[in-house]
Amino acid sequence: MFTSNLVHAENHSIDQVIDLNALTPEEIYRFDPNYLWIEPGDTISFLNSTGNHTVTSINGMWPKGAPLVKIEHKSVANVTFDIPGIYGFKCKVHGRHGMYALIVVGSPDSNINDLEFSNIGKLGRKVFENLLERMRKEMAKR
Repeated sequence: MFTSNLVHAENHSIDQVIDLNALTPEEIYRFDPNYLWIEPGDTISFLNSTGNHTVTSINGMWPKGAPLVKIEHKSVANVTFDIPGIYGFKCKVHGRHGMYALIVVGSPDSNINDLEFSNIGKLGRKVFENLLERMRKEMAKR
């Protein structure tokens, strides 16, 4: 008799939102959700990379060996994450308004001590400090 211990990869989605009813620029332009903790082998469908929206890897916030992501002009783009670590994303155009996202794949240990914030500006740093605090709280529960 055989039993299967296979873990099935999951699919997630992140939408790119322009909410004209929002009160601040950080709320107008955003990834929704802007934080996910997934397992290696999971896939994220990035939605609505159309018009000026992009999904772009942030240098200094990416695990070594993981392929970079650059999505433009696609209503749906699927990305499978196999390498554990912390992945930082931005919209090239709306990053200046705080449009960033943080994805943790498996364990954040591979690059948690190597993250660089020098190329994302003051608002980007603030957004990522909040996202990393959220990650730390989730780590404490695991």
